[in-house]
Amino acid sequence: MWWRNGSRLRTDARVISALACAVVIIFFILLWHFKNVRTAIMLIGSLALCTFGTGVALNAMHLDFSMTAVLGVVSLLGIMVRNGIIMIDYAEELKKNEHCDAQTAIFNSALRRMRPIFLTSAAASVGVIPMILGGSTLWMPMGGVIFIGTLITMCFILTVLPVLYWKVSGVRVRQRKSV
Repeated sequence: MWWRNGSRLRTDARVISALACAVVIIFFILLWHFKNVRTAIMLIGSLALCTFGTGVALNAMHLDFSMTAVLGVVSLLGIMVRNGIIMIDYAEELKKNEHCDAQTAIFNSALRRMRPIFLTSAAASVGVIPMILGGSTLWMPMGGVIFIGTLITMCFILTVLPVLYWKVSGVRVRQRKSV
């Protein structure tokens, strides 16, 4: 029994600390790429939206949060960061080259990058259907989290992230004007 010797609790603590380590590594990669702390923090903050997709997936499929579900969450974090980078990077390019304001840049970026984000998310979701249909108690949680979580977080990337970017960029513009 796992509750008698506490080994399950130690394993869970290690998994959570490894997940936190992955988020820290993602933050430094974002910081290196964008060379802007606010943008990196905004994208890391948006990763919290993965919890909703994970919860819906596990609840809809009547599954427990297991080790392979954590692997699904890590995959979901990677997919979400990738989609966020696609959108934010293009918005930054529009601001720099086209001299757009933040609102116009992120709106055009969301319109332009919606198709690639949808296609990569759909491909990732469809790719794990064999894990779900296999019915394995080991791999089904991972497949479910990736399948449902990717579709939900894709909607968040296309709706919530542009608003966050606009608000964060608007703060920078207001601070520059006041100086």
